[in-house]
Amino acid sequence: KEAAFFQTGMVIMLLILMTVYIITGLPRLEMSNFNGLKQAKINDILITSGFIFISFGGLLKVANISEEVKKPKRNLPLGMISSIAVVTILYTLITFIITGTLSAEKFSTSLTPVADSAKVISGTFGYMIILIASTLAFFTTANAGVMAASRYPMALSKDKLLPEAFSRVNKKTNTPVTSIIITGAI
Repeated sequence: KEAAFFQTGMVIMLLILMTVYIITGLPRLEMSNFNGLKQAKINDILITSGFIFISFGGLLKVANISEEVKKPKRNLPLGMISSIAVVTILYTLITFIITGTLSAEKFSTSLTPVADSAKVISGTFGYMIILIASTLAFFTTANAGVMAASRYPMALSKDKLLPEAFSRVNKKTNTPVTSIIITGAI
């Protein structure tokens, strides 16, 4: 419950920061930055789209913790489908803002295009906000990873592939404490 509460709070804050970035970026778009897209080849688009799939990696974590979901028949598909929709919309809008606020030369050589775009939009303050958002994104990913990864040893233990201790669930917290501790330590 604590991990889920922590995760929910961080995700809400991250969504707020991304929304602010999008809203403040829209008026700063330079339509001339989109001219290079007319020359894009299908191969370039396909190669770039491969990088996007990492944004959808969290969907696997939903399935990993499905045993603890209330009304899983309803909530799992709803959560997965809404996650795909939200991530797709946010990714598209953020990419649109980055492309519209950075020149092609700056965008293609930047290691931190979102932060560079935020600096164009809001100066150093925007840059710092994106750094905070990036940190939140890192923590949400790590937290979700530990929550989900601990369910693998639990499932392997239930299948008798690991010692029984991994599948024991704490009666008070209803969580696989041994699996969580070992996974967190690793």
